[in-house]
Parts: sequence; C-alpha cells; structure tokens
Amino acid sequence: MKPARTSTGLRAWLEDRYQLEPLFQFLSHKEVPIGAHSMVWYFLGGATLFFFAIQIATGILLLMYYQAGEATSYESIRYITTKVPFGWLIRSIHCWSAHLMIVSLVIHMFSVLVLKAYRPPRELTWVSGYLLFAISLGFGFSGYLLPWNELAYFATVVGTDSVKSVPLVGEWILEVLRGGPDVSIATLYRFFALHVVILPLAAIALIGSHLLFVQRQGMALPVGSTKAPPGMPFFPSFAVRDLLLWLGCLLVLLSLAVFVPYGPGLPGVDWELGVKADPLMPAYPGIKPEWYFLWVYQLLKEFPPHLLGLEGPQLCLLLVSVLMVFWAAIPWLDKSARNNRPSPMFTDLAFAAAYFLLFLTLKAWDIGAPEGAHDEAAALITARWSAWAVLAVAAVFSAFRAIRHGHHYYILSLAAVLHAFGHGILGFSYLVAGASTAAIALGLALAGGFFSSTASAERNG
Repeated sequence: MKPARTSTGLRAWLEDRYQLEPLFQFLSHKEVPIGAHSMVWYFLGGATLFFFAIQIATGILLLMYYQAGEATSYESIRYITTKVPFGWLIRSIHCWSAHLMIVSLVIHMFSVLVLKAYRPPRELTWVSGYLLFAISLGFGFSGYLLPWNELAYFATVVGTDSVKSVPLVGEWILEVLRGGPDVSIATLYRFFALHVVILPLAAIALIGSHLLFVQRQGMALPVGSTKAPPGMPFFPSFAVRDLLLWLGCLLVLLSLAVFVPYGPGLPGVDWELGVKADPLMPAYPGIKPEWYFLWVYQLLKEFPPHLLGLEGPQLCLLLVSVLMVFWAAIPWLDKSARNNRPSPMFTDLAFAAAYFLLFLTLKAWDIGAPEGAHDEAAALITARWSAWAVLAVAAVFSAFRAIRHGHHYYILSLAAVLHAFGHGILGFSYLVAGASTAAIALGLALAGGFFSSTASAERNG
C-alpha cells in the first residue's frame, strides 16, 4: 500500500489537491520571441486587457449607486459626480478607460494584420479578437445611453435609426433594439441589461478563449521563420515588462481622468452630463455618435437618398457589412501569409484602411470649418482640411515604410489617398472620387501583375 504523501507549504498543499505542477512547468519554460516587433506590439494585448479590467472594476463601483429608470438614471449619475466622494473620478476613469481600450484594441488589430500573426494555426485567435472588438463597440454604444442626458438620448436615436436601412429585417431589428418604435425608457432598460450583464459575460468568455489560444500556440513568429528565434522567458522577464506597461497605462489614465475629467470636448469624446433627456424636445443640430462610430456616420451622409435602384443608406450599410466580413475573413484570404511568405498587399491594406477611416472621421469632426457652421461651404472646407491631413499622414508613413522596412507595394494606400485628394481637393463627390480611384487601383494592380509576369517569363526564357 502506497503511503500518503505529506505536504508542506502552500504550493505543496495546492499540488496535492489540484496537480498544478504541469502549469508551473509550462510557465517556467514559456518564451516570447525576441525582435523589434516583440518590444512594442506584443504588449498591446496586455494593455487592452488592463483597460478592460479597469472597466469592470469601475463599472462595479458605479453600479453601487446607479439606478436605471426614467426618474433615476440621470439623477443617480448627477449624484455620483456631485455627492459621492471621488464619484466624479471613478466615472471619469471609467469613461477614459473605455476610449483608451478601443484605441489599444484598434492598434493591436493593426499590428496583428501587419505582422501576419493571423496565419495558420492562429485563424481563430484573429476571429476571437475580431469578436472582442465588436463587443467593445457594443459596450460603448449601450453605455452611452445610460446617463439618460440629452446628448446620449438623441445620439442613440440617430444610431439606432440607421438600422432601419437593413433590407427585410431592418424594422424588426430597430424594435428589438429600442423595445418599441421609439427610443424610450424601455430602450434604456435593454441597454442597461446589455451593458452590465450580456456583454460582460460574452466578453469574459471570449477573452478566456482568446487567451487560451495565445497560451497554447504562443506568440506568432516573424513571417518566413521556420524555427523559433531566441526568446525571453515569459515569466518573469516578459511579465515584469507587462506589469511596468500597466503602471504606465495607469499613470496616463489617472492623469487624463484628473485633468480632463469630462473629455476633450471633441464630438464623440465628451461625457459632460449636461441636461436631462426630454423625448418631447427637438434634437439640436450637430448630434454625433462616439468617435469610433463617426466613420459610419459620415459614410451614411456621403450616400445620396437613392442609388442603383436602392436607398442610399441601404447601399451604405451593405458596403459596411461587406467590409466587415472581408476583415474577419483575412486569415483565409491572405494565401501568401498562409504559406509563411510576405504578403505586401495585405500590409498595404492595413494602411489603406487607416487612411480611409481617418478621412471620414476628420470630416465628421468638421475640422477647419467655422464653429457651428453646417452649410455646404463649411463641408467643403472640412473636406479640404481632412484631405490635406490624410495626405500629410500618408506621406510620413509611406516614407517610414520605404526607408525603415523597404516596402514596395502601395497600390491600396495610394488609392485611399487619391480618394481623399479627389474628394477634398479636386471637389468630386465622395462616390465619384471613390469609383475613380478604385478603377485606377485596379488598373495599377493589373499592370503590376502583367509586368511582373513578363519579367519572370524573360528571366525563365
């Protein structure tokens, strides 16, 4: 008969009951590939997780005082910010961490696309990250209404109204979101349940899956590598660096929360409480959604009421849906990366998407236009300023890509820049400029393929 093993110490006590030694062995041998990319991009996932944890912690504190209801939502937020000790600070941290989490998540997705970290066997890691991004947007959209103030109410009216354009099921989706034909207290209750129960549960499940994929498969190696380069131990070397980054993120977050407690005042980045929502009052001009939805908001404005036999908003949402599906399917579309080869077209796609989103967001922010002006002349000024800004950003990044990384494929990013130039500088309509630059990009791609095939044939001949 085998004698019972006696345990001493906490680790031995846990080992006797849960057999954790394989986990300790895994952590002690886990390494992170060393390289220029590992010193920056590998930390973005941890930063995003940090901001999400701050969201959960501050959300629980706010939930201790918040009461959802027509006569209590606005009043409880006002009570939190004016009467509860440090309540204003907790709300400010909650709001700032939400926006910083989206920024970190966007940059993280951008880095994964550029580094081709979605290639096999990490396709589901990309998809789970993509779904987490969608849930994060859901957090922002549902949480925006909870203060029940004028800005949040009418922004929700505008945001939910856009789903009417979805063919066949648009009206049904609208009623499901709003709990009726109009934004009402029923909408507030639905958004509250979505924000504090449904989305957190979905996010925790997806984060668990995402982390499991990353831990099981490890960090993606540089494209073209066939064996793992020298690495640093995950624990304690990489973990300590991650912890230092979290401390830096906390310092930035606290600084913003203390010195800019209600946001910088830009459209979509402003959480001043203002006045209580009154559904009977007319909406004041200039109501806009949060900044990460501004590109969709502006794109809807660029489409005419009717186009190609369809309603303009329907066609716009169809385009957005196609783009979203394409983005999710990138691991299967990028055949070069699947074969562990560089894919310059998909690298350039990342920059083209960034310029596309930047141009629409700047237009939605009305940069350069006189304050309060919303006429056609102001729109032309904004388009011009936005175009020049995109051209400047693109020039800097293109030079960096060419000098630092030797990139040579610029067709898609050039198309995005030409689109901004044609619309903002030359004055073409947004859709005409888009169609023209799409034709130019297609011609350049075909010409590039033809000359590359000809050169290859000459070398082989």
